[in-house]
Amino acid sequence: MEKLYFVIVEAAVELVPREISRHPSVIAYASRKGKKPVEVLLDRSYHHSAMHDLPKAWKRGRPDITHFTLLEILGSPLNKSGLVETYVCTQDGYIIYVDPETRLPRVYERFKGLIEKLYREPVVEVNGKILLRLERGGIRDLIEKVRPDVKILLSEKGVQVKWSDIGEKICMYSKPMVMLGGFPRGDFEEETIMNADMEVSIWSQPLESWIVASRILAILEYMILEM
Repeated sequence: MEKLYFVIVEAAVELVPREISRHPSVIAYASRKGKKPVEVLLDRSYHHSAMHDLPKAWKRGRPDITHFTLLEILGSPLNKSGLVETYVCTQDGYIIYVDPETRLPRVYERFKGLIEKLYREPVVEVNGKILLRLERGGIRDLIEKVRPDVKILLSEKGVQVKWSDIGEKICMYSKPMVMLGGFPRGDFEEETIMNADMEVSIWSQPLESWIVASRILAILEYMILEM
């Protein structure tokens, strides 16, 4: 394996949609932040009462999932060895590229502030190096851009495989793409499933996304880095 493309798909990361921007809870929250309602991330912890009538509300408003998962990926030995390229595909139709050397804020509120800024200024650059980049697009656009050898979707509804087998499936390819969900509950969209070559599960029960990411990384590190 030369490069692993790790993709958080259908990530529950988005700015507050205009249809709920006038809700009192959204206005109050944005006011505390000194921002307009449509300039803050949708967060169920603060906007629960405003989200009732949003389409597919059960999948939205959880940027913390992406935060935790990115910390797992970026802090891993596999990433620090230069073998991982990380992307986030958001539910509102954006792709976020995350450079392997990016050091994300550990504090959740600071992470949200960083992503809110990224929506305003779609490139975070330090000393000429792009650490984060936001652009319009979906999973199909990303696949066409990086052209992986295989696309593996990690799903509780997939075929259950042994950990050794999933490691072998990934390592047998030069440029594999591993996709895992960045939403709290519900099913993957049909587009996501259709763009996967295989759908597999590594455990008999649902697991948090960051737990799945950590296990996949540990499996590959054991096989590749001889840990």
